[in-house]
Amino acid sequence: MKYDLSKKPTRGAQRTLEAFSKTMFALLAKKSFETISVNEICEISNFPRATFYNYFDDKYDLLTYCWYLLSHEVKIEETSSNSSQKILTVFFDRVYDLFMDHSELLNGIFRNNPINSPLINNFSAYLKQIMQEIFYEYLDFDNKNVPLQLVADHFSNTVMLILEAIFLKQQPISLEQAHEYMHYLVGHLLVDSPSDEG
Repeated sequence: MKYDLSKKPTRGAQRTLEAFSKTMFALLAKKSFETISVNEICEISNFPRATFYNYFDDKYDLLTYCWYLLSHEVKIEETSSNSSQKILTVFFDRVYDLFMDHSELLNGIFRNNPINSPLINNFSAYLKQIMQEIFYEYLDFDNKNVPLQLVADHFSNTVMLILEAIFLKQQPISLEQAHEYMHYLVGHLLVDSPSDEG
């Protein structure tokens, strides 16, 4: 991203970032990402194009910031002392809750953007990146026969496949079933076994 998220924004910068992100979310709930222009974003946000480009390179950069805001709600730091199996469940539940809490927004996005569209691919790629970071930081993996990167890819792809089945394809999968699928497909690769969940 063009804007440095590592520094604390000023109040003015925070208001500007909030205005642009709210506008993007509102537009995404109404139309496809491809039809949204920087001019439209600036007009609705009440900011000139020069201000937009002070913060973002283009509308894709703003989109990344929007995903950052959503994914920032997925916190699992307090579970870091638990078993890998427990962390896996908690992480999935946090992402599931994120989808549920923003269901109206996300349903609008999914309705206006096909499952194989650039926007959905961008969203999936960003979530996978976050999941891989969490995998590396919190989950124990001790299998010398499989490269760590391959397992991280498998982990993030599995979570996304289950979420897509529930929220995009509207398949009747309960949260409990989702846990079972996830542990069957990924859990056996972790250090602790499902019985360690307690």
